[in-house]
Amino acid sequence: MKIRLLISMLLTFTVAAATSAQSSESAPALAAAGGEKTLYAEGVMLLEQKDYASAAAKFSSAIAEQPAAESYFLRGRAYHEQGMLAEAEADYAQALTLDPDMAKAYYYRGAAEYLSESYHAAIEAYTQCIAIDSTYSYAYNDRGSANRRLERYEEALADYTAAIAIDSTLDFLYSNRGAVYRLMKKYDEAIRDYDKAIQLSSQSAMIYNNRGLAKFGKEDYKGALADFLAAKKYNPSYFHAFNNAGNAYYKQKKYAEALAEYDKAIKINGSFGQAYLNRGIAKEMMRDDAGACADWQKAADLNVPSAKNYVSAQCR
Repeated sequence: MKIRLLISMLLTFTVAAATSAQSSESAPALAAAGGEKTLYAEGVMLLEQKDYASAAAKFSSAIAEQPAAESYFLRGRAYHEQGMLAEAEADYAQALTLDPDMAKAYYYRGAAEYLSESYHAAIEAYTQCIAIDSTYSYAYNDRGSANRRLERYEEALADYTAAIAIDSTLDFLYSNRGAVYRLMKKYDEAIRDYDKAIQLSSQSAMIYNNRGLAKFGKEDYKGALADFLAAKKYNPSYFHAFNNAGNAYYKQKKYAEALAEYDKAIKINGSFGQAYLNRGIAKEMMRDDAGACADWQKAADLNVPSAKNYVSAQCR
C-alpha cells in the first residue's frame, strides 16, 4: 500500500498593511490644517483611533462642505478598513480625479483590488503608483504578490528585488521573495532569503515555518524540523507549524512523534483538515487502520481534496 504524505504548504506573502502606511500619511495632513477642529481633522483623529465608521461619516461631512482629494482618499481608507472595498475603490478613484498624481491613492486602490482577487487590476494600479513615485517600496512588494498569485514568478521576483533595493530593512520583502523561490523549487535561494529575513525579525514564527518548508523541499528533514519547532516556540498557536513538524518527523520514520504533532495541530484548530489526513497516514503506518480511516473520513468531511481517495481505496 503506497502512503503519500501531504504537506501543509502555507503560502507566505505579505501585502503591505494599510494601517502602517496610514499613520505616516495622515499626520502631515493634520499638521497642515494647523490642528484646527475641522471636520477633516476630526475624521483624521477618528481614523487614527480606528473608529472607522465615525471617521467615514466625518469625511463625508467634510466632502459635503468642501470636496478635496485628501478627504476622498481618507474616507476610502475608512471604508477599506471596514471591508467596504467597492466604496473604498470609488473614493480612491474620485481622489485621483481631483489629484491625478496621488501615488498613495493608486497604491490603496491596488490593495482593494488585490483583496477582491482582481489581480490584473491590482497590478495596473500598483504600476500607476510606481510611475508617480518610483521609491514606493510597498507598491513593488504588493505588485510582486499579485504577480505571484498569477504564477508570474519571474515578474514577482523582479518586484520583490526592486523593493529590497529601495528598503533592505523590511523582513517581509525577503520572506516574500523566498516564498517565490520556494515555489520555483530554488530552495538554496529561498533559504538565503529566509536567513536574511530572520536576521531582521529573529522571532517570526511564519518565517521560521517557511524556511522549514524550503529545507523540507531539499529533503533536509532534520533542518526543517528545527525550524518548525522554532516556529512553534515563537507562536504556540501556529497550527501549521505543528502539522509541518509532524511531516518532518514522519519523513524520519518517527511515527509516534508525528502523531503527537498532528494531535496538537488538531487541538489548536479542529477544522484543519490537512492535519486529519496526515494523522491518518501516520496511524496507518502504525497499523491503526480503524483510526486512520476515521481521520481520513474527517478530512473528507472538511473537503480535503485527496481524502476521499484514501477512504475509497483503503477503508471500504
